[in-house]
This record gives sequence, C-alpha cells and structure tokens, in this order.
Amino acid sequence: MVFCTHFERTARELAKETNSPHLAAVSVSRSTFDRWAKGYWFGQPWPDTALVLERLFGVPSSDLFSAAPSVMQVRSSPHSRGDIRAALAITERWPTSRVFLSSSDEVADSWELAGRQVLDGTTAAIGFRAAAFREGAAHIEVADPALKQFLRPARRGMLVGVAEQGDETQLYVVDAANARRTLAVSSDGDTLALPAAHLLDDLTYGLLWSLVQLDDGLLADDLALAEEQQALDTYLSLPRSAPSRVALPDLTTAGAQWLGSAFCARHIVRRLEGVTAPPVFWTREQTGEQAAPWLWFRHKTDYLRALADEYTDAATPMVRVFCIPEGEVTRSSRYERILLLLAIALMELYGIRVDVLADPEYSEVDGFALVPRQRAAVANWVRTEAIWAADTVTQRPALRTYHEAFTEAQARSVATGPDPETRLRTLAGFLDVPWPWLVRRCRELSECGTASIVRPRSRHLSVNALDDVFHFLGDLAPGR
Repeated sequence: MVFCTHFERTARELAKETNSPHLAAVSVSRSTFDRWAKGYWFGQPWPDTALVLERLFGVPSSDLFSAAPSVMQVRSSPHSRGDIRAALAITERWPTSRVFLSSSDEVADSWELAGRQVLDGTTAAIGFRAAAFREGAAHIEVADPALKQFLRPARRGMLVGVAEQGDETQLYVVDAANARRTLAVSSDGDTLALPAAHLLDDLTYGLLWSLVQLDDGLLADDLALAEEQQALDTYLSLPRSAPSRVALPDLTTAGAQWLGSAFCARHIVRRLEGVTAPPVFWTREQTGEQAAPWLWFRHKTDYLRALADEYTDAATPMVRVFCIPEGEVTRSSRYERILLLLAIALMELYGIRVDVLADPEYSEVDGFALVPRQRAAVANWVRTEAIWAADTVTQRPALRTYHEAFTEAQARSVATGPDPETRLRTLAGFLDVPWPWLVRRCRELSECGTASIVRPRSRHLSVNALDDVFHFLGDLAPGR
C-alpha cells in the first residue's frame, strides 16, 4: 500500500535525523490505516507513530485526529452510544489502551494493549454488551446470536458489560473463554452475571494489561523456550554468564523475561546451598511492568516458597530491597503502581520484609543475594542488555559495596513499620495508591478469584500468587 510505504520511509529518515534507531522500526499496517480512514479509532496514536505522521503531513498529530468523536458515530456503525462511550472511556483512562470498533457485526472489535517500557504489546478481541446492575452483579442478556458468535472463537477475547447507573457508566469485564465456560454449565441460559469484583478499574486493568501481554508472548515462544531448557543447565555450571539477546533474536520480550528470570532463580538457589542464615536480597524492579512477572510467573512463586521453607526457623527474617525512585513513581500510571505494590505484598506474605529506597543513585545496583562477609550471588535480568547477567562474587570490596547499599536502604526505607500491614500501608502512600480502596478491592477479588476474570493460557503462568495476595491483603484490613 502506498501510504504504508511512505510512512515507513519517513520513519527511517526521521530515525537518522534524530539519532533515534527505534523510530526506524515504526510501521503502520493496512488494517490500521483503514481504521483511520473510516473513523473507527479512539484517542491519539502512539507517540512514535505520531512523530512520523507529523513529519509526513506537516501538521500536529492532534489536528490530524481531532475529528475522531464525530467521525466515530457514522451511520453504518452497528454500535450503540453505550458501546462508543465505553470504548472512549477505556482509551481515555488508560494511555496503553486503544479500542477500535468494527463497522460490521461479523468482524470483532479489537483492544490494543501496549507495553510502556518493556512489554511488546498485543491485541485482543473485545465485545460490548449492555448490562443491568442488580443484586451485586452486572447481568448481561446472552440470547443475542451475535454474542454467542463472539464468544465462540479460541482467540483471546474480552466481554465488557456496560452498566448505566444514573450519569455514570461502569464497565465489568470477563475473559470470553470464561463467559463461554460459564454459559455452558449454567442453569440460567438467558443471562450472564458478572460479580462486582469484575469492575474494570485500575486494579483489574493492570491484571489484564500485564497478563495478556505476558501470556501471548510466552505462547508465541513456547517451543523455543522448551528447546532452551538444556542450555540453562550448561550455563548454571559456569561461574558467570551473560548471554546476549542476539543469540535468541526470535524471543519476545515476555519469553526473554521468563528465561532470564528462571535462570536467575536457579542460579541464586544453587549459590545459596549450605547457607544457614538468611541472606539479604536486592532486586532491580522499579515499575509495575517490570514487577508483574513476580505475580504471574509460576516459577517465581516456587522460588519464594522454597526460600521461605529454607529459612522459616531462622532467628532473623529475610529482607529484600527495592530501589524505586520518586521519578519512576511519577511517570507510572496508577495501575502500574498497584502491580508493584501487589508484588511487594507477595514477598511480605512469604515472610520477607521489604525495604524500599527512593534514592535514584542506587538504581544501577546489581540484583543480588548477599551472604555477609562470604559471597554474593549476582543475578540481573531486569533492565539489562543481556537475557541475564549472573556472577558469584567473593571479593571483599564488592561485598562491602553491596552491604553498604543494603544498610543504606534499611536506614532510609520509605516502607516503614514493625509489621507487614504498616509497611505496606506506608508504601501505598509513597506510591499514591489509596489503601482503603485497595484493601476493599482485594477482598472482593479474593472472594471470586482471579481466574473468574481472566485465565492464563501458557503453562508458565499461574493465578495462584495473585489469589494469595488478595487473601493476604484482605485479611490485613483493619475494621474488617
């Protein structure tokens, strides 16, 4: 297509002029261009795409797309005003979302999810249906044949119930596969009831946003990851290793994250063999996007459980340090900050005290497990050019540096308090996450379970950690 060719050429020229190599990879598919031309899109394009469009047309991107609200309501659209309001609400509330409404009942609407710094992005089908909220649930009429057709395909899809309550529109979400499964076994074949916990807000959006991207990436890499398992054993026998992403160019970001995380967990456990006193840990995650694997990767829960079992009778608790600069907190949307808080709550659940240092000068400290005055198992897989960077350090100057960073974090932690509830409540204040609201929502989700909203498809993912965290936070709540 001529437009797509001109767009890609302009992107390459702009990349050279601005010395921004990532711009050279920006492209626009024919289907996206068709949506733009027909008016079935919402909000502004991604920032890199906007830069190229501005160069190509010579006008601000906001002007190019300013007519969207009126264009969306074209006569041929099969969508109700409620559908359009819901799609607008999703796109406007979460900058990593875009919803495209199809001009035909036979073609599913689509929900594009984009990573902010790490994840690759993906697309799921989305279907909107009117819902009536009563008796603590949003009820969707399911007699419509078009809805049954939407739920039937094996691809990932999200069903969104649109409930009008006065002047407010509330959205309730469920995985299409869950809806299909529920209807198959339900005695009431006329309606689908979504519990109040399924409300689409910053908490549930963060769950969907992180899981769907990780899930799609791992499914795409399933065969490649299976073939790399033997290589992990070879690398574990080496004192240090840092395999380049170039060696596995076909891996998605999710696949590379899983491989790096799995290796680093095994590396640390092996290097801690024979250690009787709890080591101290330093981790490099600073955002919810980076921390989400703690909540979803099956091996991360196994790793935390193994450490808890090993040191459960120790005289002192395990401690893990995060360095989370205030600048990262400011740049992160609330749904990401919630993911980060949930990941830290998971560690407190397993008896690991978490300290959070806000000083950006410590941002580049290695991830490590330190046995004071003996050795440190260095394991980096977050914010590193390699798939992982692992080492075993015994030199005293390096051990002293790690210990000093740890001591500084304990002295200046923003997560203060004598018990998990106090520390997490204090940390919620630092992350600007409303604590009473979070506890209430976690309690609601603990009653229905994460899997009632969305289920992983990859064998490398699990909802168990999140369910445990929701129960944990719900039980911590004062005034229950």
